[in-house]
Amino acid sequence: MRLEPTVTEHARLAGRAARRRTVLRMIGAAAALAPFAGPRSARAAAGKQLNIYSWPDYFSSADLRAYAQQSGVTPTISTFNSNETLFAKLNSPAGVGFDIVIPSSSWIAQFAQRGLLQELDHSRLNLASLDPKLLNREYDPGNRYSLPKDWGLLGVLYDPQATGEIVTWEDFFKAGEKPGVSGKVRLSVSGWETIGPELWMRGQDWNHASAARIRAAAEPVKRFAKHVKTFATLEPDAAANGSIVLAQTHQAGARAAIALNPRLKWVVPGPLSELWVDNYAIARHAPDVNDAYDFLAYQLRADVQAAETRYLGFPAALAGLREKIGPDVHDADLIFGGKGLDFSKLTSFVVNPDTIGVYLQMQTEIRAAAG
Repeated sequence: MRLEPTVTEHARLAGRAARRRTVLRMIGAAAALAPFAGPRSARAAAGKQLNIYSWPDYFSSADLRAYAQQSGVTPTISTFNSNETLFAKLNSPAGVGFDIVIPSSSWIAQFAQRGLLQELDHSRLNLASLDPKLLNREYDPGNRYSLPKDWGLLGVLYDPQATGEIVTWEDFFKAGEKPGVSGKVRLSVSGWETIGPELWMRGQDWNHASAARIRAAAEPVKRFAKHVKTFATLEPDAAANGSIVLAQTHQAGARAAIALNPRLKWVVPGPLSELWVDNYAIARHAPDVNDAYDFLAYQLRADVQAAETRYLGFPAALAGLREKIGPDVHDADLIFGGKGLDFSKLTSFVVNPDTIGVYLQMQTEIRAAAG
């Protein structure tokens, strides 16, 4: 059983660290690109296969083989390391041959607005089997363009002997200033994840905050930055051996560290925190739409959802999945965010071209303040 994905801390976070001008250039340039309808790729023409563009190591090879044996269609996986890369590829002739893509919740609206995704035919999919808490969220109302594949949370990993108990984001920031904790803090690579907690403590919505409010919320985080050791990917060993004693991270990273040092704890702080969802979507110019729907229907099967959850260490979207993954999975509750997780206190970030640059610029300044 794997404790976490092979790409530690989930490669999606690397995309969030894209430089401000790169992200803004891609969003702006996309509007100028005409939809491209070219011939099917030579690779796809060579045999019966389904072309999927995904995060690295994001499907169980056993499930892919089983699908190929059942359907006669071989899933062929190409990979990206950021939503920005996916966005750019689908806006180019090189993106025409893909059938299924896996964008994150933060980018769904931008993909849909640029005409990069097909509207889904819900009559061909068993949405009733999915957890309703993961459907009809702010990034894709009505799930017109996406289906949840798996999901994660912004939480806090901590050593209670050093930090005390963490319940809120206020606790997090106060703990980071303590002797023995200061200098051993990890913050996210993402500007909205470092600034978001300050906005939430102020009762503000990170998706609708003005540029001025985002800048104002960044100021206390800049002052806090002197206590930060790293914004890099959290290595489980560093948390287990005490090099990092307080860290923003998702549940898979926390689960790996706790397996090495059971004294550590992980919490989703209040008043709000982040729910991110990676999603199945059908590319606008998908060559094999029927096969795409067949693959999605297979992925929504209960046995496949349970197997994918065990493989990734992130939960798939099936309703009642916790009871289906088996008693032998270590720290299974942590995969699902812990007992008593309140989805009403989770919010998903949505990229807004008017403010994304502010988040990225403020993150640059926060990192500079950390030295």
